[in-house]
Amino acid sequence: MRRMEKDGAMLLEGDWLTVLRRQLPQQGQAMLVTVVRSQGQVPRETGARLALADDWQADSLGGGWLEQQACMHARRLLAEPPAVRQCTCFQLGPTGDYCCAGKVWLLFEKLGKQDELWLELAWQARCEGRVLRRTLQLDCAAPVSCSWPAGSAEGVRWLPEQSVLQDDLAAPQLTVVLCGAGHVGRAVGRLLGELPVRLIWLDNRPEVFPVACPEHITTLQGGVELISHMPANACWLVMTDSDLLDFCWVEQILQRADARYVGLHGSHSKLASFNLRLMGSLSLGQIASIRCPVGIAGIDSRQPAVVAIAVVAELLQLPGTTLPRPHSG
Repeated sequence: MRRMEKDGAMLLEGDWLTVLRRQLPQQGQAMLVTVVRSQGQVPRETGARLALADDWQADSLGGGWLEQQACMHARRLLAEPPAVRQCTCFQLGPTGDYCCAGKVWLLFEKLGKQDELWLELAWQARCEGRVLRRTLQLDCAAPVSCSWPAGSAEGVRWLPEQSVLQDDLAAPQLTVVLCGAGHVGRAVGRLLGELPVRLIWLDNRPEVFPVACPEHITTLQGGVELISHMPANACWLVMTDSDLLDFCWVEQILQRADARYVGLHGSHSKLASFNLRLMGSLSLGQIASIRCPVGIAGIDSRQPAVVAIAVVAELLQLPGTTLPRPHSG
């Protein structure tokens, strides 16, 4: 796990949930800071989170003055003996850090051993592509109530008059099945490991997987026999070390008829060859759904890292896939 220094604290690699699941059982307490409301132009969107303790920090509220103030306030609360759960408003103004102005309301939660359960439920929800709803009372130490709502996440809903906050931890919008852990596959896997996606990584060679993968990446040893066990509506990326194996993957993926996206690493001539061979077993519509060469247009380099950037950029452009943006109203 790589670490960097930030304002005297270690900046731990991984998002807030990944780090809290690891650090909280070891240290006994930590703080979670969440953007629950905003007005005007602000650095991060509602639902953005930052986890921290006295000597470490994970994730971000956008950096700059707001994050510095939030960290200082959180560490003051962490030093106080009672458990605490409070919302605080921060007024942003044009400074050396910001060119825009707005207001941000942050929820500060002091977490302890009692919070390990909902953190595990949140992790389970992320791995299963589900939504976990937390309901918590502000200004008190009442336990967090968790439920599994039907439908999509509603985000963070704060009811100040009732001192209640409903917090939907959203499921990843992208489920990616990555077939192949060669040079390009590893570059794609590293990049997806930094994003809020559900990644299932397949290869029949166990030695090619990275020694240490982010915890939200599932690595499985095997070949096309695993296809039937993969989730529906997934984005498939086929980039093995063999054109013959690639063809077997693509044919069986298309036969499932439930893929959201099928990307094939290769050239236009490779696609033409595959198309001819597939015409005897698949419809023209299914064959036409193959994206090859995979990745956004205009990037011609074949360096694995560059290919990975192009591929992931194309996934993020798929209809219905939106990463959170700062509020600018």
